[in-house]
Amino acid sequence: MILAQALGWKEELIPVIAGDVGRIAWNSCLALIPLTLSFFLFNKPKSRWITWSVYLVLGLSCIVGLKKYSNGDLLQSLIRILQSLWGVRAIFIGIAVSLIAILIMIDLRSKSKHQNSRSIAWWLGLLVFVVFLPNAPYILTDIIHFYRAVKSINSVWGITLVIVPIYAAFIGIGWFSYVFSLLNIDKYLIRNQLARHIVAVELILHLLAAIGIFIGRFARFNSWTIITAPREFLRVLPQELMGKFPLVVILLTFLIILILYSLSKFAIERPISNQA
Repeated sequence: MILAQALGWKEELIPVIAGDVGRIAWNSCLALIPLTLSFFLFNKPKSRWITWSVYLVLGLSCIVGLKKYSNGDLLQSLIRILQSLWGVRAIFIGIAVSLIAILIMIDLRSKSKHQNSRSIAWWLGLLVFVVFLPNAPYILTDIIHFYRAVKSINSVWGITLVIVPIYAAFIGIGWFSYVFSLLNIDKYLIRNQLARHIVAVELILHLLAAIGIFIGRFARFNSWTIITAPREFLRVLPQELMGKFPLVVILLTFLIILILYSLSKFAIERPISNQA
């Protein structure tokens, strides 16, 4: 009976997972980019295991996402990787390992304390950070794919033991990448005697994130469109943002982000303040 149920799960779950895992991996990669940048721009965690874990998930999610988008046959690729670890598969594994190793090497070479001086590279990194930051809370909107996945599976156990954990981890990665990115900014501002600007900076970033989510979900622009197709981006964007619908969606998204962030920040900082 258990074997029959497992086989039934396999027939239902594999197509759903195969259709979702590439998008999940790629969006997770995009969400982790601002968090990784925040380590170098604003504040690095004291524990190297935390930073290295982020690098690990970033590298693997980017490679899996790129593999999915390169030939659209991720499931077969994963099966082949499990069956053998040589040949073409080793190239993708090597790329992931190399990316992780580079990040760790930079992490080891960097100073534990950030310098107050801000170079051109720092400002360019800040620009990339702001552009990619909306990708982190954007993952919250992927709840629509979770709803679709649940509707397509009849097994309650399959939903509970497979789909829910996958999407919980996925949404958690995106949201807490956003939260900890902003918390790193807070620490940077406090360290540079700019604590009075924390609320204003957070509100501005919430608003930019809300606008970015609308642009990504409804206008279907990516973070890199401003570089790859700047004319198209500047031509279409004003039209997409005009009207009551965009304003209402952006306002609601802003309020949702503000409330969730405030609750998350309180939940994270309260244990720390109690320990202090």
